[in-house]
Amino acid sequence: MHLRRPPFAVRLSSLLLALCFHGAAVAEEAPVVDPVTEAARAEKMRVEAKALSDVAEARFLQEEIACYERFLVNRCIDQARQRRVEEVRKARAINLEAGRIDLAEKNRRFAERQAEQADVAPKKAIERSEQEARNRADSEARLRDLSEKDAARIQREQEGKSRGLKEAEARNRHNAAEASRRAGEAAAAASRAEQAASSREDYEERARKAAEKKAEKARKAAAGQPVSPLPGK
Repeated sequence: MHLRRPPFAVRLSSLLLALCFHGAAVAEEAPVVDPVTEAARAEKMRVEAKALSDVAEARFLQEEIACYERFLVNRCIDQARQRRVEEVRKARAINLEAGRIDLAEKNRRFAERQAEQADVAPKKAIERSEQEARNRADSEARLRDLSEKDAARIQREQEGKSRGLKEAEARNRHNAAEASRRAGEAAAAASRAEQAASSREDYEERARKAAEKKAEKARKAAAGQPVSPLPGK
């Protein structure tokens, strides 16, 4: 006994055929260079593959239920399962094609990056060399500046030390001269004091002798003795 296929199964079969023909047509299309278009095509193929797989599963369920109403149930189910396997393979093939498109796009972008790097590599090498040369020049300029500053500092320190030694020597000469002058003045003062003391002693000695003679004269005069004139009288 052959049962009539339900209307739902008929609709599923029509959708499945439409997807298969569309998938085959898409697979035969020439690849598009535009990456945006290629990405959109791959995504569309993945959606179609998912729909094809879903339709195959739904139809298999419908056919499996219908098979139990037939005499050759196992054969009916095997045939339905085989159709599902074929449709799932088609969906996988579409998915593989979508993956191939993605891989081709990735390879294209990689090749572009490699070509771009190959183009800019010499320029970058020149820029690196120029930058390194500028860095070396800056470092050498800083070292020269530091060396000049150190040399100037050392020269200033040496000049300061030399100036300090000269000033100390001048002060020492001045102090020695002052000490010598003060020593001379002290010696002169001592000499004058000594002369003054000696003159005073002489004066006092002459005054004492004169007083003694005058007293002697007065004594002789009182005694009626002749008085000899004083020296110088």
